[in-house]
Amino acid sequence: MNINLNEYFKKQKKFSGNVLLSKNNEIIFNESYGYSNKEKGIKNTPQTKFMIGSMTKAITALCIMQLSEKGMLSTQNNIEDYIPDFYKGHGITIHHLLNHTSGIPNYIMLKKEIKWGEHHTPQEILQIVKGYKLKFPIGEKWSYSNTNYLILGLIIEIVSGMNYHQYVKDYIFIPAKMNNSGFIDEEQKKVANNYIKGEKGFYMDPSMFFACGDIVSTVGDFYLLDRAIQDGKLLKTQIVKEMQKPHHNGKYVKYGYGLFVKNHFDCKSICHGGSIPNGYTSHFEKYIDDDITIVVLSNDLVKYTCLSMKDTGGTYISREIASLVYGKKLGAFKKII
Repeated sequence: MNINLNEYFKKQKKFSGNVLLSKNNEIIFNESYGYSNKEKGIKNTPQTKFMIGSMTKAITALCIMQLSEKGMLSTQNNIEDYIPDFYKGHGITIHHLLNHTSGIPNYIMLKKEIKWGEHHTPQEILQIVKGYKLKFPIGEKWSYSNTNYLILGLIIEIVSGMNYHQYVKDYIFIPAKMNNSGFIDEEQKKVANNYIKGEKGFYMDPSMFFACGDIVSTVGDFYLLDRAIQDGKLLKTQIVKEMQKPHHNGKYVKYGYGLFVKNHFDCKSICHGGSIPNGYTSHFEKYIDDDITIVVLSNDLVKYTCLSMKDTGGTYISREIASLVYGKKLGAFKKII
């Protein structure tokens, strides 16, 4: 692979974060840029931990599919089996939660009732959410909602009899050898500081991210997760393929279980980004046919335009790297200064 990413990153002066690129089970680029703590002059290193935001959803979906593989639940189970009186009678299943076709409102948008800087239990959040109508009849449309994955986290606890965090540690982190990963409520002092356009970002309470965005990790650990999945250490191959196929096959959005399904550069890819409003952005993408994996974790929120839409730093950088790898642009990228 004859590309010069160092030259590219010399021009990305405002990017702060870590980048990993691998092909055929070999890491070919693993570099750090910017500062984990500007105030103290501490630079990011390959070991720096970041909040990965909604990349967490891929891991929560993995946990659900592990429980399905063990026969402890089915994706066709009704959520009323686990959370009675929550949109009772609508027929919402685990499948609808996994692929964002439940119609359940996104609690992160209910800022008047759910203050980002205050502590909220998952149960308190659901009590507020159920006061709102479903956005559409189940299965009819696609609408991204963090509430779907918060509920999946609770289902993991109910079915496994374990705390969600402990389940992820025992059945994802340990077998994948993700020794530098954890959860923001436990790791706040070990994570890169958050910035917005170079200025210190605001505080968001860790309870805002339960099971949908609360994992802390490194680019190296996420690469190990990719390899563990590839090697069948976490799920059987046919169940991995089930996760990676589009369960919502829309014109503009194709979504599997915890994964977007794309066709970039004439190659099937699976991906997920993360964007936390207080400064963290992230993105991973695996180009399946070519066994190319890109992981980007950032702690300084810089927005870009991508295909005439606003995009966050992690996604932008990941797609730019892919464009360099494949030798052609995915779309018209323009940085917002």
